[in-house]
Amino acid sequence: MKFQDFPSILPLYAANGTILLPRAQLPLLLQGKNEKAVIESAFRDGHRLVGVIQANPDGGHFEKGCVGQIINFQDGTHVFVTLGGLCRFKVEEVIEEEPITVAKVNYQGYERDLEDSHIDPFVNRPRLLNLLKEYLEDQEIMANWEEIDHASDDLIISSLSMACPFKPIEKQALLEISSLSERCDMMIALMEMASPHLKGQKPALH
Repeated sequence: MKFQDFPSILPLYAANGTILLPRAQLPLLLQGKNEKAVIESAFRDGHRLVGVIQANPDGGHFEKGCVGQIINFQDGTHVFVTLGGLCRFKVEEVIEEEPITVAKVNYQGYERDLEDSHIDPFVNRPRLLNLLKEYLEDQEIMANWEEIDHASDDLIISSLSMACPFKPIEKQALLEISSLSERCDMMIALMEMASPHLKGQKPALH
């Protein structure tokens, strides 16, 4: 999809403690009529696009999110949807709030989100992975290390930004940050804050 083809009006899915990033995938179990209505709106409009925006614990939602395209849909007793992240956006104006939230959005400044992959020579992958192993053990989270070892920096950092149990304001900062290496550095800092005993560990050699 080309940058100029993105619609300026999007139905919004306000997720609690969940973000979507470009080139990453977000599986969702839809609950309630309003959540299903957001997906129905995306199908009805023909573009299959949903603006994923994070609910603000203080009320309302944050202004910046990421547009996701419906790449898998399973209807039944439970409705499952998988969204593929395309490009970040900023909400300019909320047009409707009932029965679903619809907003006018702006994608300016996020043109690079549409590139196939990002390579950033300043990503400290050894440090990140070394901390990650200890952090996930502390959080009692299982991980497929064979997949992680073979994944790109972009995929690892995006997936972890979405999956790790950081606070909503921390996840929002990870979404809004500009470069991959800066996102990596922030993740390292967040893991160190969550597990202070990890700070200062030497990176493992890979």
